[in-house]
Amino acid sequence: MADLSTAFNPALPASNSNVASDAQSKIALVSDAASNAQSKISARSAVWDRKTVVLHIYDPSSALEAGEAKIIFPIPATLDGMNLVGLGGHLATAATSGVVGVQIRNVTSGVDMLSEARKLEWDATEKNTKDASASSVAVINTANDGVSEGDEVAVDIDAIGSGAKGLWVWLAFEKP
Repeated sequence: MADLSTAFNPALPASNSNVASDAQSKIALVSDAASNAQSKISARSAVWDRKTVVLHIYDPSSALEAGEAKIIFPIPATLDGMNLVGLGGHLATAATSGVVGVQIRNVTSGVDMLSEARKLEWDATEKNTKDASASSVAVINTANDGVSEGDEVAVDIDAIGSGAKGLWVWLAFEKP
């Protein structure tokens, strides 16, 4: 049987320069593939490490009502130690006038998780917060964004606009 050690170890002198060159190319390809795989794993890890909670607060035919704690949910173990990193919402029927405004509050800690000046808001005729203008995009208060298992998080409705119906809110959490 032929000795192939030089084909896989470019430091050894090769009896056939084509074999050594071919092996060098294959080693480089394997190295590139491993590097690409690691990049993809890192990119996927960022996505897979994010956990999103979708809260159905009002049925599509129900008019919104202002008030605190329209829904409260306990933080499960899978979100323990994570931070609120994103959020959004959807209305079944957009308000015809006025603004719909929502605050997210950590009841256990007694703190608002969004900036008081930049809550989750929908302007008149907007059904989804993805359509909000840059000036009305919610800002997460990074001093109050952390949650622990057992914390209670509430959705408060601070403003309802006219005619708004049905409400869903989603909250995205990640490890810091």
